[in-house]
Amino acid sequence: RKKFKGFKYYDKRFLNKSFDPGNKYSIPYFWGTLGIVYNDKFVKRSEVESWDQLWSSKFRDKILLVDSARDDFAFSLISMGKSVNDKRPADVQAAKAKLDALMPNVKAILDDEIVMYMVQEEAPIGITWSGEASEMIAENKHLHYVIPKEGSNIWFDNLAIPETAKHFKAIYKFLNFMSEPKNAAQNAEYVEYSTPNKGAIKILPKSVTGDQQFYPSNKTLKNLHVYSDLGQKWTQIYNDLFLEFKMTSR
Repeated sequence: RKKFKGFKYYDKRFLNKSFDPGNKYSIPYFWGTLGIVYNDKFVKRSEVESWDQLWSSKFRDKILLVDSARDDFAFSLISMGKSVNDKRPADVQAAKAKLDALMPNVKAILDDEIVMYMVQEEAPIGITWSGEASEMIAENKHLHYVIPKEGSNIWFDNLAIPETAKHFKAIYKFLNFMSEPKNAAQNAEYVEYSTPNKGAIKILPKSVTGDQQFYPSNKTLKNLHVYSDLGQKWTQIYNDLFLEFKMTSR
């Protein structure tokens, strides 16, 4: 850790998370959220500011979901006022039942092709990650991203040193280089993901860092939750229930 000089550049709001207390093993590279993308030609922002609004009958056959058990269960659980890391059988079953009730509004459940579908206006609403949302928005000016008011997940792409690593001099040189604000800023502009590097944020244009779709307020950040490792048993339960949901007849 003494060989890594870059911690001073990182925003403390993105350090010391539950998956790595004290950042003993990792440093944040990029971060983002789970939220709602909508097309302003068909949907008003006021219609998608809450997860619960997704269940409206006016959205029948109009929503694309990302193919992710954890994320789709997350917004269902949050809409019920529950934790994204819930392990109570009754809560998880209730979240599954609520997802089942959403199925009439679901047009498709997709992987990365959700970006293309939203850009081409195959659907007016998509549930996805902010990183993919930024790609969509860059290709279609009518698309916008919302983090619902009840809260959501905050995710991190991290840099870590593998246990089998050998070339530590080069590794630390790389990590220190990537943490330099000017390099982190250039990287963030290229990748178009949110940077946790506070030095880079000072360099990036206000048009980027002032965009609350991808750099939300402190109030919103406090309402975002990191996923915990559910363990093998509960991961399997979530996955099995999600498979049942995907097989639900419409």
